Amino acid sequence: MNDLELSLRTLAGKQEIYTKYWQYFQGDHPLIFNAEKLRNIFKDIDARFTENWCGVVVDSVLDRVQLTGFTVANNEALTKQLNALFLSTELNLDADDAHLAALVTGESFIIAWLNDDDEIEAFYNDPRQCHVFYMADNPRKKRLAAKWWNGDDGHRYVTLYYPDRLEYYRTAKPVKAETQTKHGDYVLIDENGDLTDQPAENTFSQIPVFHLRRERRKVRSELATIIEPQDSINKLVSDMMVAAEFGAFRQRYIISQVSVIGKFTNSPDEIWGIPAGDGEGEGTRVGEFSATDLDNYIKAIDQRVNTVAAISRTPKHFFFSQGGDPSGDALVTMEGPINKKASRYIARFAATWRKVAQFLLELSGSVVAEIDIEPNFVEPATIQPMIASQIRKTNIDAGIPLITQLKWEGWTAEEIDELQQDMDETTQRQQAGIGAALLNAQEQFSKGGAAVAPGDNANDGQTPEN
Repeated sequence: MNDLELSLRTLAGKQEIYTKYWQYFQGDHPLIFNAEKLRNIFKDIDARFTENWCGVVVDSVLDRVQLTGFTVANNEALTKQLNALFLSTELNLDADDAHLAALVTGESFIIAWLNDDDEIEAFYNDPRQCHVFYMADNPRKKRLAAKWWNGDDGHRYVTLYYPDRLEYYRTAKPVKAETQTKHGDYVLIDENGDLTDQPAENTFSQIPVFHLRRERRKVRSELATIIEPQDSINKLVSDMMVAAEFGAFRQRYIISQVSVIGKFTNSPDEIWGIPAGDGEGEGTRVGEFSATDLDNYIKAIDQRVNTVAAISRTPKHFFFSQGGDPSGDALVTMEGPINKKASRYIARFAATWRKVAQFLLELSGSVVAEIDIEPNFVEPATIQPMIASQIRKTNIDAGIPLITQLKWEGWTAEEIDELQQDMDETTQRQQAGIGAALLNAQEQFSKGGAAVAPGDNANDGQTPEN
C-alpha cells in the first residue's frame, strides 16, 4: 500500500466515528432501545427528547483551556513579533476551535504555510480532513501528513506533506461519492493545478501540519466513556415524556347501564364510558385511575447524570443546583479534579503550540529555539478575587517581582507592557509633583519666609490669638 492509498483509507475511516462525536456534542442524539418491540411501539412518535450533557462535559473543560499568546524568553522584540503573527493569522480565534475539536474527537490540526503572495497563513483544520503518520521507531517524529477536501470544481484534492517535498493530487474526474478512496482515481498536479510528474519541494524541511492530541497514547474523545450513559438518559427522558402525555393525567370513567364499549383513548378531557357488568342490577359509578408517577423517572435520570459527572470528573454543580451557592473555598475543592484534567491538556497542547509558534517565526525569517517559546494559557483553577489578591501580595512580599507574578497569573505580554507604561507614567507624575513642591519650598525660603508643609501649623511656638 503506497502512502496515497494509506492516507485515503485512513481519512475515510475517520468520517463516521468523528461525525458521531460531533453530533453527540451538538445534542443530535439517536434514541436507543433495549428491544425491537419497544422500537416498534415508539416509531410513530414524532417528537424526540434529549438532555445534552455531552456539551456540558466538553465545554466545562474548554472554558479552562484558553491560549492568550506567547512569550519568547529574553527577547521582547520576538515576543511582540510572534504575538502579532498570532493575531494576524487569527490563530487567537482558531485556537478555541482547535481545542474544541481535540476534546470532541481526540485530535485536531493546525496547518501553517505561505500563500501565493508569500503571506503567512495558519489555521485550524477539521480532524476529519487531516491525519499525521509517525515513524515506527520514533512516535514523536512525523513521517507523513495528509489532508483532503472537496474543491469548488467538484474534484477531490489531496496533499501529502513530507519533510522534503509536497505531493498534490486531484481526482481525474469530479467525485460522485462523498469520499473518493481509490488511489487510482487521482493524478499528480503542481501548485497551479496542472498535471506534472514531479512533487513540489518543501524548502522548510519540516512537515507544516501540527497535531493537537488530548492523549498521547491513542486518539480518544472526551465523550468516549459517556455516550452510553447519555443514551440511557435520553431513553429515560423520552419514556418520562411519553408517560406524561399518556399516563400523568388522571383518567376518569363512568360505569353505567347505558354505556357502550368503544375505543378508549388517553386524554385530559376524555371520560371512559364502561357498561355495567351484569347489564341490569349494577348501578352507575364514577371513578378515576391513578396517574403515572414521574418521580421514578426523575430519580433514574438523576442517577445517570451523576454517573456522567463521576466518569468525566465534572463537578456536579455543573449539572444540577446543589441547594445553595457554594463558598469560594468549596468551589476550589469541588472543581479540583476538572482543573487538574484541564492542566494536563494544557501541558499536552502547549508542546504542539511551541512547534506552531517556532514555525511561524521561521516563515517570517526569524530563528528561535523551541524551548525558548512559552505558550501563555489562562490559569484553569477557579480562584476568587480576594484569594488571588492575597496570593499576589504574599508572593510580592516574599521578594517575587510583580511582573513575574503577573506572568504566572497568565497576563499577556501586551497587558504587562501596558501596566509597565502606566506605572512609569505614575512614577513620573509623582516625581514631577515632588519636584514642584521642592521648587516652591525653595522659592519661599529665598524670599525669607518659612516653607510650610501641608498640614503643619504656622503658629507653632507662638501664642495663639483669642
